[in-house]
Amino acid sequence: MSEENPLCPNCYTANFVVLVNNTQKLGTAVGGVTGGVAGYAGATSGAATGAAIGSVIPIIGTGIGAVAGGLAGAFAGFFAGSKVGSQVGEHVDRHVLGLYRCNRCGTQFES
Repeated sequence: MSEENPLCPNCYTANFVVLVNNTQKLGTAVGGVTGGVAGYAGATSGAATGAAIGSVIPIIGTGIGAVAGGLAGAFAGFFAGSKVGSQVGEHVDRHVLGLYRCNRCGTQFES
């Protein structure tokens, strides 16, 4: 762990130093919402396919198939967007902002 995290300037240990990951959290949320919306929008063809397959059972099957297709696209987009947003946010936190906190003494510092 000491190879990735810098030494705390107060207590001179790297064992308790963690990256302050506010941008990673924000990136995960924004990426998830954006991916979910894009996935749902792109899933309209999936919803139409689901409705066509579900039309074997009239009315109920068509509705369930359409909803299932739309939700599947939204969930897939949400998880993909969250993953990408998290990675971008972590990169910004680690390489641009460089803000760390020592959980031993509570000192916040930049690397």
